[in-house]
Amino acid sequence: MRKLFDFRIYLTILLCVVAFFVTGCGSNSSQPPTTTSTQTETSGTANASTKGSALKDTVLKIGRIPFTNATDMVRKHEGLLNYLREELGLKEARLVLAPSYTGIVTKLASGEIDIGWLGTLSYVEAKDKFNLKLLVKPKRFKTTSYRGIIITREDSGIRTLADLKGKRFAWVEKDSASGYIFPKALLLEAKIDPEKDFAEAGFLSKHDAVVLNVLLGKYDAGACYDDARNTLRDKSKINELTILATTQDISNEPLFVRPDLPEDLCDKIKKAFLKLNIDNPVYKKVLEDCTDVQGFVSAADSDYDYVRKMIKLLQSH
Repeated sequence: MRKLFDFRIYLTILLCVVAFFVTGCGSNSSQPPTTTSTQTETSGTANASTKGSALKDTVLKIGRIPFTNATDMVRKHEGLLNYLREELGLKEARLVLAPSYTGIVTKLASGEIDIGWLGTLSYVEAKDKFNLKLLVKPKRFKTTSYRGIIITREDSGIRTLADLKGKRFAWVEKDSASGYIFPKALLLEAKIDPEKDFAEAGFLSKHDAVVLNVLLGKYDAGACYDDARNTLRDKSKINELTILATTQDISNEPLFVRPDLPEDLCDKIKKAFLKLNIDNPVYKKVLEDCTDVQGFVSAADSDYDYVRKMIKLLQSH
């Protein structure tokens, strides 16, 4: 019995010693793995911020109105959408089309799309109403502004704005800065009342449609943005058109996001757009089909003060 008792005491002491060392060693060895795990997680988070892996389940939707047919729109934006998907680490970047500027703004306000890319006028009208966040504006032909023009066929016999009285005139749509608002102001300054002095007026929805219909003689003249003539497949046909009048510089159309889009995501999207430059061979293919875009620059709300001024001028008439 004595030996059995001594053995039990010995066993108990031995177990306590073993437990002490196991617990002690376990505590000391478990701390470094905890630190290493935290560092790995932090590193992973930083990597997600840079590469966008945190957005792997995100579908980013960009809204535009079609400036050409839907099939061409998808094709022309394919490079940009693939770039955004890879650059931000998205599940998908998707183009969403709407028949009007108002339709895009409505989709943006309701959360159906994340980014709106449309006309300057729509931005000015919707900015305060929907608290839109301004991102960037495109650069085209080495400039960040454009002009509206009034065109006619070279052989039409029309040489001045005054000659447009009694003629057939083509507009883009009433929300278009270069395809309606600013050319209308030019006509008013020339004592032409667009509501009364045309034999016929049509709204064709797209700039390229105005160019084509004037070229084909279906309308005697029309309003569009200054480089819309380049949408003609046969570039030699551009010489068959002449410019009757040109507006002042209008800041290129802005890209903006819905008001509830997280700020960090807005920053990532903006940086992705600013990174694009057609002079870089890596990004040339991304941009060359995208409505003559050569890159993007930061945009400020004050860039569109001239648009606001013209709106007030037209409202006074």
